[in-house]
Amino acid sequence: MKIALLVIFLLNALNAMTFEEVYTIKSIEGTMKAIGEYKKLAKQNDPKAMHELGLIYLKGDGIAKNLNQAYEYFQKASDLQNLESTYMLGKIYLSNQTKYYNPKKAYNTFIDASSKNHAKSQLMIGRFFLMGEIVDKDYEKALYYFKLASKQKEYDANCYIAYMYASGLGVFPNFGRAHNFAKAEYKNGNKLCIKIWNDYNLSKYPKDEGWKIGDYNEPIK
Repeated sequence: MKIALLVIFLLNALNAMTFEEVYTIKSIEGTMKAIGEYKKLAKQNDPKAMHELGLIYLKGDGIAKNLNQAYEYFQKASDLQNLESTYMLGKIYLSNQTKYYNPKKAYNTFIDASSKNHAKSQLMIGRFFLMGEIVDKDYEKALYYFKLASKQKEYDANCYIAYMYASGLGVFPNFGRAHNFAKAEYKNGNKLCIKIWNDYNLSKYPKDEGWKIGDYNEPIK
């Protein structure tokens, strides 16, 4: 009996699909073909599979939306250090349309992910300090978090940095540096960068004459 169970276990292990294989099936054949395999991986404590299941239930991708299921999977994946899931929990806490609404918890969740170098969470924290949402306005801290995100190629952060230099929020106005940070995303069609570029007429300031001043003068490409 024990030998038979061992054989069954080994056969199941050999036939088990990897996350990458299941993701490929989902991409080609759709969610319904993949969801069962994702659930098998989730039972094996695969945080990436849990995160994908969270997204599926959150968006209603091929199935009925189920925020409670989404939250549960994101929480489990976050507990296993999946920072994308931690970020998604923060987004859920920000939504005042759900029973999970809790701005302070959202802030603390993003701070937790930010401290582990998660770029999108750093961008969110920067926005909180810039806008004075949940926390008091603090332009120095806003710029600090935007720079952290920008250095990881979270390109929306470049638009916020450009805005701060163009408007002189927390820094000495520097239109040349604003130009540096906005230009690439302006060309890529980023709506925020387009607005900043046009509002401050940044095409007039192609050079940052003070480029040697400061620790981060143009975005990483």
